[in-house]
Amino acid sequence: MDKAGFPKAGSPLFRLARRTAFFTLAAWVLALAGGSLATPCLAAGKAPAFLQTELMPVADPVLRGELAAVSTDFAGAVTDKTLARFGRKHARRRTDLLAAPPQEYRDHIRADALARLLGAGMDPALGQYFVYADRNPATQMLFLAYYDATHRRVILLGTDFISSGKLRPGDDSFLTPLGAFEHLPDNWGYRAEGTKNAKGWRGLGARGSRVWDFGYQQAPRQFRQGVYDSQMRLLMHATDPDNGEPRLGGPDSKGCVRVSAAANAFLDRRAILDRHYEKIAAAEKDHDMWLLRTDRSPVAHPGSFLVVGDSAILSAARAEPQTAPTPQ
Repeated sequence: MDKAGFPKAGSPLFRLARRTAFFTLAAWVLALAGGSLATPCLAAGKAPAFLQTELMPVADPVLRGELAAVSTDFAGAVTDKTLARFGRKHARRRTDLLAAPPQEYRDHIRADALARLLGAGMDPALGQYFVYADRNPATQMLFLAYYDATHRRVILLGTDFISSGKLRPGDDSFLTPLGAFEHLPDNWGYRAEGTKNAKGWRGLGARGSRVWDFGYQQAPRQFRQGVYDSQMRLLMHATDPDNGEPRLGGPDSKGCVRVSAAANAFLDRRAILDRHYEKIAAAEKDHDMWLLRTDRSPVAHPGSFLVVGDSAILSAARAEPQTAPTPQ
């Protein structure tokens, strides 16, 4: 406690405050180890309403406790900030979906995420965190998620807005490609310099913001003759804090996945997509891992995948009438 900033001496009232803080922290740690969702996980915020349903299949109390803590941390550090910025009711943003995504929507996101991860060759025996981006123009949602290898199930932990690609005739723009894309050391990321372009935008966010690089991908691009697949460099990054953040929640990028500064900092601080990078840092002590934050606190099972889906396509597929079989 002394190292945490508490003085070694003080008034009786101050010593009482120290003891209260100590026992409160101890009670929280014990409750977390038991996986209780009734106990506040972090001072940062309140767990999302859907979390208890998402965690029902998780039997391991240690994993359950960590997922609850990470989810609560994300809610306070990211989702609550976005809701405060836009307001609970917004004419052009689905803040209702952000605050409380319904069961049916979550079911489809989980199923789509699992199919894309397995299709991309993810090891089904390896539990890990990942990020899901729904490029549906009507939703534009980011989900912080975890793949539970024991039950082969996706667990959704938190939400935020993104901006995915928007086709602009005459401009170098793409639709964000669909699929599961792995964050590999072969495509070493970098950090934003925070410099402004000719329009006054810090295109990759404030200085020091993380840029995750998923390599070259094929994606629909607008040409004079129409829309055809072409090659693009897929990144996930922050956007201009002043001009870009108010536009999150609607398609706006040139093909990459734009996230809020808060989401960028959270994913970076908790090493959500740094599984391969953390392995290098642990195995090669002399390797200069300048990309990783020195003050990071990695989750227990960092992952490496960005999954991009489109709930509008899922909805259209569900709405298609079933063709009756031809009588024999």
